[in-house]
Amino acid sequence: MVKGIAILGVTLIHSTALGEGSLPMTLLFGHAVPIFLVLFGVNTEAWFERRNPSGRTRTWYERGIKRILVPTWGTLVVWWMLVLIFRPPTVRLTIGLPFYHALGYLKQVGTGWFITVIVQLVLLFPLFHWLARRIGIRWMVALCGAVTLATLIWMHVIRAELGLAGWMVLSPRFYLHIAFGMMLAPFVHRLDRATVLWSAVVYLILAVVGTRARFTAWATIANRLLELPLTILLLAAMRALSPLDPLRQSLSWLGRHSLGLYLGQMLTHNAFLFALGGRCTIYGCQGGLFDRFNLWVYTVVLFLGSVGFLALGHLALRIAESLRERGLPVPDLST
Repeated sequence: MVKGIAILGVTLIHSTALGEGSLPMTLLFGHAVPIFLVLFGVNTEAWFERRNPSGRTRTWYERGIKRILVPTWGTLVVWWMLVLIFRPPTVRLTIGLPFYHALGYLKQVGTGWFITVIVQLVLLFPLFHWLARRIGIRWMVALCGAVTLATLIWMHVIRAELGLAGWMVLSPRFYLHIAFGMMLAPFVHRLDRATVLWSAVVYLILAVVGTRARFTAWATIANRLLELPLTILLLAAMRALSPLDPLRQSLSWLGRHSLGLYLGQMLTHNAFLFALGGRCTIYGCQGGLFDRFNLWVYTVVLFLGSVGFLALGHLALRIAESLRERGLPVPDLST
C-alpha cells in the first residue's frame, strides 16, 4: 500500500499538477522515490534473511536481471522508437548510448535516473548485507548515513564535477535509506505506538527545518532525513487503513506493479515531451506541454499511459512463456 502511495506521488511529480512548492509535494508526494528506496532496503533484507546463503547471491543477481533489466530493455526498445520518430532536440544520439542502456545506465532517458540508481543498488546489496552482518546494523546505518550526508554537504562540488545528470544517478546519496530499510525490516509488521509517536515528532521537526527559509543551509539535509520517519508514518497509516478493502486492494495493486508502472509512465512522459516540447530538471518543469496542457488532465494521461504500457509488458511476457512452452529457445523470464 505504501508503494502504491509512492507511485501516485511519482505521477504527481512528473505532471506537476500540485505545483512543485506546495505543501502536499514538499511534505509527502515529493519524497516518493526515496520512500521506494527505504522499502527496497526493507524487502531486500527480508529476502536475503529468508534464504540459505549457499547460492543466494547468484539467485539475487539472476532475479535482478529478470525483474529490473529485462523490463528496462523492453522499455528502451520503445524509447528508441520514439526518439527515431520524433527526433527530439534534447536527445543527442551517440555511438556509446546503446552500450550505456544495455548496462542499465539510462543516459538521456527522461526520469530514467531512478532505474540507474536501482541497478547500482541491486549490484551492491550483497555487499551491504555482508557488511551489516560483520559490523552490526546500527554501525551500518551510521556509516551509510555519513556517506549520504557527505554527498549533501558537498553537493555543489559533486555537481560541478559530475554535472546534474551525474548527480542524479549517484546512488550513495541514498545509502542511508537502504541501510535504514534494512534496520527496519524485522520490525516493519510490528511498529509500536512509541515508534510511531517518535517518528511523528522527528518528522515535524525536519519538516519545519526543511520548509522555513531561515533554515536554508540545513533544508537539503532535513528533506533527505525526513523520508525516514515519513516511511514509518505511512506504514502505520496504511496498517490502520488496511481493513478498507477497496483502498487496500487498489493501493496494493499499484504497489505490486510499481516498477512496471514507473517504466510505463517514463515512456508516456518522454513521448509527450518529444511531441509537444517542454523540459524537466530537478528544479522543475516548464514550457511545451506544461504550458499547453491542463496539468490534471496530464496526470490522468500519465496514469493511463503507465497502465497501458504495463499491460503490453505483461502481454509480452505471456507470449514469451507460450513460445517457450512450445519448445522454442526463449529464456524463462519468471521470478
